[in-house]
Amino acid sequence: MKFPSLQSLRLAFKTVLLRFPLEIAFALIGTLAATVNIELNDLEFKAENCCFRLLMIANFGLVLSLSATLFSESKGYSGLKKNLLKVLIVLLTIGLFFLIDPLKRETDYLRFVLLALSFHLMVSFAAFTGKNRVNAFWQFNKIIFLRFLTGGLYSAVLFLGLAAAIGSMNFLFNFQFDWDTFAILWVWIVGLFQTLFFLSGVPENLPALEKEKSYPKGLKIFTQYVLIPLATVYAIILLAYEAKILIEWELPKGLVSNLILGYAVFGILSLLLIYPVRNLDENKWLKTFSRSFYYILIPLILLLTWAVLARIIDYGITEERYFLIILAGWLSFITAYFLLSKRQDISIIPLSLCIVTLLSIYGPQGAFSTSKRSQSTELKQLFQKYKAIDGDRIRALKIDPAKEDKLRIINIIDYLVNMHGLESFQPLLKQDLNNMQDSLFADTLDHAYHSSMNRWEIRSKQKNWLYKHLNIKPANGYNTNLTGKEYTIKADKMDFVPLNKADYLINLNLFPDSSMFLINQTELRISHIKNENKFRFEYGPEVKYLSLDTLIRKFDREVKKQDIEPISVSRKFLSQNLKFNEISLEISWNQINFNDDMKLTSANGFVLVSVK
Repeated sequence: MKFPSLQSLRLAFKTVLLRFPLEIAFALIGTLAATVNIELNDLEFKAENCCFRLLMIANFGLVLSLSATLFSESKGYSGLKKNLLKVLIVLLTIGLFFLIDPLKRETDYLRFVLLALSFHLMVSFAAFTGKNRVNAFWQFNKIIFLRFLTGGLYSAVLFLGLAAAIGSMNFLFNFQFDWDTFAILWVWIVGLFQTLFFLSGVPENLPALEKEKSYPKGLKIFTQYVLIPLATVYAIILLAYEAKILIEWELPKGLVSNLILGYAVFGILSLLLIYPVRNLDENKWLKTFSRSFYYILIPLILLLTWAVLARIIDYGITEERYFLIILAGWLSFITAYFLLSKRQDISIIPLSLCIVTLLSIYGPQGAFSTSKRSQSTELKQLFQKYKAIDGDRIRALKIDPAKEDKLRIINIIDYLVNMHGLESFQPLLKQDLNNMQDSLFADTLDHAYHSSMNRWEIRSKQKNWLYKHLNIKPANGYNTNLTGKEYTIKADKMDFVPLNKADYLINLNLFPDSSMFLINQTELRISHIKNENKFRFEYGPEVKYLSLDTLIRKFDREVKKQDIEPISVSRKFLSQNLKFNEISLEISWNQINFNDDMKLTSANGFVLVSVK
């Protein structure tokens, strides 16, 4: 086996850089954003959110620019047209950076996934638009798919080798490489090494692929003995279940939707993988499978539609139900196309799925707008039932709703706040919610130390404000996501943490519920004991417990006088101490949140570690 020389590697890198400069630039931006997010673990929350959004748009920019490059090469565009297309890509990604903000809207996480899916699908067909080059399309996607898998294998081996070397230096020379070193190493390997490796394998002479007839034997074996048997098992189970519900005439269970989609995914993937060899004489059974798959899919699509519509009629549309209906429609289109069309162009699969996905993200027909309208209408109808509506606006309830209606109201409020933010209630309420939302955000973000905790805290404050404003009294047990009212104790000088000559400062949160730190070559493990107001501290063989019950009881009466408004107390009243043989700890709490039952809902602060 001949290994490449340094000269050939340099030339290969130069070729990739000249062909994909914008793609590599986006990969570098994403890698740097991920590195900053890891290295500065205690970032101010807004900066952490900014890094995450940069990472998202870097992903968008990479695949969009790759699609644009492939499209330009297939059309033979001049340098000017190529550059104009790249400028449009840059402007689009900048726009998406300001448009997508997961901090304010939970739905933006789903938007990111959907946009990433649609943009990745674009790469598969960007070079084959308007031309009947089905074999070239298949060969191209085979090459980039295998290249991606190979790059993943190389990246994993490279990371494990370098991580072992770094771990050896820690052990042999007492170096202090912590977890962030390994995380950053992985980010740079995946972000740059794998990207460069993948891009270097993207075919240049696309028209020549139409004459390529090679087919990996391993791919046929994998499809024949893994994917097709799995799809067949799914089909047998689902057809038997469909016969059962027809005999018993009962509503299909919600899980059946996932099984049908599993069958569709395995089946379509199998058909794509066997496409070049399906008509060969020795593979007649593959052709039979190709036709029978779509006939079997017809009753399953009807079952899927029945299962989703039954729940939409009872509870309205949510994003999940919207996408199930859209997928049922898309599967119906694909089934009709391959059963009726003589062309049998498999590029229609990623192309149509990409279009459907993009149409579902933004606009009045999109998943989020449709779901928000549906649930808002459901909420208005519930308030109408209790005469708590003025025109198109809802107002505070004057009587306590029935248990089932209250649960439905609480679930809709939870859904709208979690998925669409407090601003989604603006058409339903007379109050201007912009100032209210800014106030709730500012109060939390000014003292933000942990992203997941503060994102949860923001949502919790928004819900509590709505419960109080609409005179809804959620009872414990109605909803596992609710704790009734929430009370907050916070330090009066949260921006200043007195170090008291401590040797280390450790961030402490209820979420995540466990963490580990290395102090003088001994592990300090901190974990929250589930369903208790207690933390466990383990340093070497010593174990100690820290309870917050005394702190909560001390301020319980005073904080409840303020209803849900927080109270500020001196930091010295929110400090606790633990002593071990070799270290002493001062736990300084910034904020403690608890419910009516005096159970912790969230907490954050610092551990000041002094080595004796």
